[in-house]
Order: sequence, then structure tokens, then C-alpha cells
Amino acid sequence: MTIQHDILKARLLGLLIIITLCALAFQHYGPERTLIVGQDSGLYFEAIDDRGNGGKSVATLSRDGEKFILDCDIIASEYAWPYCEISFNLADQKGKGKDLTNYERVTLYAKYSEPQTFGVRFQLINYNPAYARKGEDNSLKYNAIELFDTHERYPQVIDMSHMQVPTWWLSQGKIPPEFWGPEFNEVRGVQIATGEQVKPGKYQMIIERIEISGKYISDRTLYLLLLAIWTLAAMSFFISTLHKANIEVMLNKQRQHQLEALNRLLNQEHKELEERLTRDPLTGVFNRDGLAPIFQLGFDSDVTPLLSLIFIDIDHFKKVNDTYGHPIGDQVLLAFAQTLSANTRTHDLLARWGGEEFVLACPDTSLENALGLAEKLRRAIEESEWPKQLKLTASFGVAQMMEGESPTDFIARADKALYVAKAQGRNCVRASNQGPATLVAVK
Repeated sequence: MTIQHDILKARLLGLLIIITLCALAFQHYGPERTLIVGQDSGLYFEAIDDRGNGGKSVATLSRDGEKFILDCDIIASEYAWPYCEISFNLADQKGKGKDLTNYERVTLYAKYSEPQTFGVRFQLINYNPAYARKGEDNSLKYNAIELFDTHERYPQVIDMSHMQVPTWWLSQGKIPPEFWGPEFNEVRGVQIATGEQVKPGKYQMIIERIEISGKYISDRTLYLLLLAIWTLAAMSFFISTLHKANIEVMLNKQRQHQLEALNRLLNQEHKELEERLTRDPLTGVFNRDGLAPIFQLGFDSDVTPLLSLIFIDIDHFKKVNDTYGHPIGDQVLLAFAQTLSANTRTHDLLARWGGEEFVLACPDTSLENALGLAEKLRRAIEESEWPKQLKLTASFGVAQMMEGESPTDFIARADKALYVAKAQGRNCVRASNQGPATLVAVK
């Protein structure tokens, strides 16, 4: 009977693996749903210009086969942000928009007839009763992105997670923080407009179509569903195995030895889990807990070891997150940690201290050598290439452990040096060589 149960469980496990692999393969290679916005989509569309806002620009719309031709005469006026645009209405007869939450990307077939230095602005207009007011179009949320080089990058593919809500809209509507991010749960309009830096003159935009695509089920939903299935299966297998083990423990010692071997395996996995808990999940370097042993070794002895600390902080990192979003910010943090690791020695310990701040512990390293290493890292960061062609710099605070000094005071001196580096213009190295009041500049 026991063998039959084991065979049944093995078959169920095999079936579950096959289902999981098929689901993942279908999600990756399977068909997608696509919403096409264009002349044959049956949607109401119109040309809009800034005259409704007190401007003088004139937008006219015509057709060339399957394409829309938007002719725009940008005329300077008292209105500071002249524009022309084509707007497609996605709302149904009852005025309800489309739910595009599970859609992932937009393929935009739109460009100027001649290359321009300014971009094409793409917007998805979303309704939410929490902030939208009846009869006020500007109270609908603008999920926007501006695209450049439309000739060289035609068509342009937009990851919807990269779209942002304009600051002017948040300020104008006094929107609470919980609604600052993009929303696509009830999109009522799709708009293609001239960019923010458009100058007075005559322009022509060619719009072929817009394709909004995504999976029938989002990756997140699929993974949660598979996780739930595997969790239930694991619980079932665990309960069954535990019951069987308890019976066998009472029958013979051989079963006991098998359980002991299983316990040793679980202990090993626990140790591996503890190792993972000392790592920062984003960058892979140590976290604060992972750096703790170096301080224990340094301060549990009567002899003061040769140990230096380098505090490192990315300059103006908040601006990166505010401008490009947290996904790009995470990419920058990962690349920053990799750059630091690639330019340090094998016995140095790198840890993410918090946010955009990192700490490099340098055993057997004097203050002078630590300063040289910090300057090397500063140049490497300044000269490296970063996502979105960012120009990135960092500030450094360096300290060497003194005799009789507590861990708190040691760390505080290095952190104080970092504070001075940021206060004195950033992108520089500052060192504390004796105490909190004694700082040395290095550049």
C-alpha cells in the first residue's frame, strides 16, 4: 500500500511539473491580446489644439490611405505650452473606459514627416472617481511619456511601466500621494501630441496606428497562481511524509537514521538561508548584518587591528528615481555595486548600508591606502557608463580605526567624513584621521 501511495505521489508531482512548464511556456511564447487604435478600429477620433486653452495654434486632420495626417501650425501666444494632438476615445456608450491594467507595452507607429529636435508625446488618459471631476477633462489622469528620434526608432515600443504622471497635473489637482503613480484601470482616451519643446512653425505628424499588447493573464497573476498550487502540493506532501515518518520511527531504527539524515539536510539548508539573509537582495552584496563579523573581529581583541572604513554615497540619487522611476534607480544601484566590487580587492568587504549608501570595510589597510582606494573608486564611478546615459558621481568618507575606539564612534567618524564630502560639493573624498573634528581633503 505504501509503495502504491509513493507511486501516486510521484505521478502527481510529475503532472504538476508538466503543468507548470506548459503554463510558463505558454505565458512566454503563447499568443497575446492586442488592442489596435487606428482608422479601422471604429473609435471616435479628433484633432485638438491649444485654442481651447487660450492659444492660437491650429491642428487639422486628414487621411492618406490607412494613415492619419496631423498638420499642425504652432503659433506663439500668451499660452505657454502650445500643442497639437490627435485624440482617440476608448470609452463605450456609457462612458466607461477600457481596463488596460494587464497590458504591458505600446507599439507606436507615429512620426514627424521630417526629423525634429523635439519629441512625440504619448498619453493614456485614465478615469478614477477618487480624483476625477465630472465635466473637467483635466481632472482625468495623464499617464504620459515623450519619445524622441521617431524616424530612427520607428515604430517605438513603450513599456507601460515606464510611463509617468506629469508633475503639473499632480500639483494642479492636489492629488494625494497614493494616486501619484500611473493607472490604467479605466483608460478613456489615447492621445498623440507634439512634444513639450515644440517651437512656432508648421509641422506634420504621420500616425499609422497604435498597438497596445499584453498577455491574457499577467505574469504576476500566473506566478502567484503557480506558487499557490505548489504551496498546497508541498503542504500535502509534507503532511503525508511526516505521518509516514512517524509510523516508521516507531517500527525500526533504520527509519530513525533516515530522519536524522533529513534533519542534517534541513540544517544545511538553514545555514544556506542564513547566508542569503546577510545579502542585499537587489545588489547581491552584504547588508549590515553581513558586515557585522568584521566589527566583532576588530573590537573583541585587546590589540587594535589595522582596519579602515570607506562610506560611499551616490550623488543626487533621488533625482534619478524622480526622473526615471524606481526600476531605472534599481538598475543604477546594481551597476553601482558591480562597479565597486570590480575595483576593490578580494579581502575587502562591500555592503549596502541603506538606500544609495554603501560601506567598504578594508582589513589590513591604513588610512593612506584607504584614501588611495577611495580615489580610485571615485574616478571609476565618474568614468563608467550608466543606464540612460546618466552621468553619475559619488562622495566618499574614510576613517581608520583608532586605539580604544568603540564601533559606534568608528562608524560615526567615517559617516561624518562622508557628510563633509557631500557638504563640500560632492564627487570628492574626505577623511577623518584622528577624531570627529579632524578632516583631510583628498581630490
